[in-house]
Formats: sequence, C-alpha cells, structure tokens
Amino acid sequence: MPHREFLKGAYAILGGSFDPIHNGHLYLAKEVLSLSPVHKVILIPSFHHNFKAEKIVLDYDSRLALAQEAVAHFNPLHFVAYQADDYRIPIEVWDLERNQSGYTSDTVKKLQELYPQQKFALIIGADNLQKLPEWHEFDWLKQNLHFIILPRPDCVLPCDVLSQIEHSILDMPLCKISSSAIRDRIARDESISGMVPEALEQRIRELYQKKN
Repeated sequence: MPHREFLKGAYAILGGSFDPIHNGHLYLAKEVLSLSPVHKVILIPSFHHNFKAEKIVLDYDSRLALAQEAVAHFNPLHFVAYQADDYRIPIEVWDLERNQSGYTSDTVKKLQELYPQQKFALIIGADNLQKLPEWHEFDWLKQNLHFIILPRPDCVLPCDVLSQIEHSILDMPLCKISSSAIRDRIARDESISGMVPEALEQRIRELYQKKN
C-alpha cells in the first residue's frame, strides 16, 4: 500500500451523520484497522452536515449517544491485523463538531490544535472523490490530510483528483447497509436485524418510529 509509513500511528477520521449508526460503519472502521497500520479510527458525528442538513432525522445528541454505545459494544480483538499500542481503544466516538461549521477543514484544524504532534487521515468513499475539489478549503485539506479511499465496484476513481492528494486505496468488499435503508425499513415496520448492533436495535426502532 502506498504511504504505509505515513499511516503508521495515524488517527483515521470517519465522519458522517450516523443517522443512525449501523453495522456498515463498524465494518468500515474494522477494515481500515485490519488493512492499514493506523493507530485508531475516530468516528465524528456531524453536528451540521453541509451536504444533507435537511435530511438528518435524529438530533445530534441522540446520534452521538447511539454511536458511542455501538462502539462500546463492539469488540475489535478478533480482527486487528496490525498490533496497536492499546487494543482497548482502536475505535472511538468523539464529540467534536458540536456547534461547529460542519466543514471537514475546520474539524481537522481543531484536531491539530488538540493534538499538534498527531498525524491524521480521512476515510472517504470513492463515490465522494469526484466532488472533493468542491469541498470547503480543498487546497488546505490536500496539504494537511492523507486520504484513505474505499473503492466501490460501480465507481471509477477520478485520476485528476487522485493526482492532487496524498492517498491510499484499501481493497475491501462493499457493505451495502445504509442509514437511509434502515430508516425506510423502520417506516415500513420491517426488521432491521443484522443491520445495526443487536443491543441498539429496539432503541433505534423506537427513536425513528417517533419521527414518522
């Protein structure tokens, strides 16, 4: 993998609305830990999502609490391929975007202020790469971040964007679980078993039923 030395010891950021968090998010986190030498994966729920703010259903505190509990119930010991310094904390949820702009650049700047000696990488799906140059302060992002790219079988990687950024591409099977599919199944009173952590299934169902 290119740039493996940079990723050694890095914190990998997985941002999103997590509306709700699901097993697909946890799968991505564990695969990044297994396939790269990052020290930990940090899940950062969006307080304000600049691309889909109108579509977010649950309030921030509910989404944050569900993410924290999902990670607390997740045991990473069975999949980590590269030794970490502390197996107790390879996946964490950070309350970092409360009342913030929602821009990735502002989040990373805040992280750099908190941890000036720490390296950071951003996990991004290949389907989001084409619009990456349109992100707020893209020039700053490409100078300050390493991008961990998760390919999709139906998505061609844009070479013009890849040439502008420091990146690593992880080869992993696609997980088809999505938050929108979970919300739709709840609205139709269908099972979401296997799509979300078992310990959270009933609570997630109740929270979204109240919104319908």
